[in-house]
Amino acid sequence: MPDQSRFAGNSIEELLVSLADGLREAQSALNEAPLQDATGRPATSYHLPYLDFTIQVDVVTQSSTSGGRPFALVFTRSPAATSSSDSRSVRSTVSGRLVASPPGEGLPVPRIALEAREAGARTATLALRLTNSAGERLGFQTVELNIDTAAGAALSRGRNIAPPAAPLRGTRLEAAVLTTNRDGLATTTLRIDPQEPAGGVIVVAATYGRTSARVAVPVPVGGAP
Repeated sequence: MPDQSRFAGNSIEELLVSLADGLREAQSALNEAPLQDATGRPATSYHLPYLDFTIQVDVVTQSSTSGGRPFALVFTRSPAATSSSDSRSVRSTVSGRLVASPPGEGLPVPRIALEAREAGARTATLALRLTNSAGERLGFQTVELNIDTAAGAALSRGRNIAPPAAPLRGTRLEAAVLTTNRDGLATTTLRIDPQEPAGGVIVVAATYGRTSARVAVPVPVGGAP
């Protein structure tokens, strides 16, 4: 009987571990989804708060007709009828709740706030603030900035503005890698090429680890700065 109990316990443990692994992998896949869409707006995200489950287990101990050593079988549903003359069956129900870890394994996750302020005819100041979901300011951290040409072209076409056939060299960031100060703040300047069509859009993306944010900068009407 102790061997039967041990075998049943180990089998149920494996079932629960497999179920928990599946839940963890599902939440991990959801966590991979971007937090913002191509325009920088918050994207819809999903979290699996818990999973309730009920498993019916049948443990059957039987011996072969030749009088061999008894062995145990575990079924997650009722086993088929057996012709053995020496078999014993025990049915049990296992119910419980598995709770998925929230994004960041329960730790505060980083957040980037990125905004653009017009600084001249063809320049804009980009200001970012790096914090986490607990409201803490993340100082002395490195944040990478890039111009998202594809996203900018898509938004420009949405305004009926034809984007340049190729990225213009005059449209650039004065600094593409920023280090936040003690308050989690950093700034840089976006210079806009005079050939950028007025009314178009330039999208700048800021990335910190797996966290990113985007800002759309309209191209103003005006000449070179």
